[in-house]
Amino acid sequence: MAAEGSETGLRARKRRRTQDTITDCALRLFEEKGYDAVTVEEIADAADVAPRTFYRYFPAKEDVVLGNPDGRAATLAVLSHRHPGETDSEFVARAMLAALTAGDPERTARSYRLIQSVPSLQARMFRLMWGGDQEQFVDALLDGTERTRDAELRARVTAHAVTDTLRVAVTWWLQGNQTGTLAQACRKALSYLAETVAR
Repeated sequence: MAAEGSETGLRARKRRRTQDTITDCALRLFEEKGYDAVTVEEIADAADVAPRTFYRYFPAKEDVVLGNPDGRAATLAVLSHRHPGETDSEFVARAMLAALTAGDPERTARSYRLIQSVPSLQARMFRLMWGGDQEQFVDALLDGTERTRDAELRARVTAHAVTDTLRVAVTWWLQGNQTGTLAQACRKALSYLAETVAR
């Protein structure tokens, strides 16, 4: 049993190293040549893997920049444990911030710089983060409560208010040449949302 666990852990580490290598090679090529000028074949060659191996890790070229397994894991970790006394909006905000700031800081910063300069990446990022994620936030807010129509409406309003606020914060931060940290920009936007709701 211990040997099986060790072998599984070894495979996971090897897979993660390959994924990180592909990501780092892709980011370097994007920075050197421009995102649109780089092909999957070039990325695979630079990472010393076959194109079919690239596609085992990333469905498309844009997923090298936007695919963030650390972010997904961070979100799920937050949603699995709610802090005592935490409001609904604080709960959703903590999950979103965890996703936005997860992973290697340098790699994350490089990815956001690319997103800032490539409109198609910005559009895809917002579709990914503010599309499918809504349902998991609604489900988490309703967990352990009676799922009435009013309760579901309240959960959806809360989820959309927080995620839309963070979408604005991310856009503002990208357009401002990433002044300060992304977390600071998001927390400031959330504080403005709280002030507005309190009025």
